[in-house]
Amino acid sequence: MTRAPSDSPILLTPGPLTTAQAVRDAMARDWGSRDPGFIELTARVRAGLAGLVAAEEGFTAVPIQGSGTFAVEAMLGTFVPPKGRLLVASNGAYGRRMASAKGVRLPCWKARKNSR
Repeated sequence: MTRAPSDSPILLTPGPLTTAQAVRDAMARDWGSRDPGFIELTARVRAGLAGLVAAEEGFTAVPIQGSGTFAVEAMLGTFVPPKGRLLVASNGAYGRRMASAKGVRLPCWKARKNSR
C-alpha cells in the first residue's frame, strides 16, 4: 500500500474536512492524561469553552472523545430530561442517527414528505 503525500489528504469522513499541517504536527506527540502539560492544556481548553458560553459560577466544560454522533448522544442523554421531548429536523443520515440515538430513550415522531 502506498501512502499519499502529506499535502494530499485522504478524507475518510463525510463532509468537508481537512487538517492543517500544524494540527497534524501537534498530534504527532503522545500525551499522557497525567502529563502536567496535558493537564494544563485541558484546563485552558475547558476554561475557554466555559467562557465562550458565559458559563455561570459552578458550571464547567467537559471535553469528550468520540465521533460527532457520540457527542450528540452524550448531549441528548445529558440535557434532555427523562420525560422530555425533542424535535429533530432531519434531512439525512446524521439527523436519522440523532432521532434514533441508542443511548437516548426518547419517544420519536417522524414527519414524512407530502407524497403529492
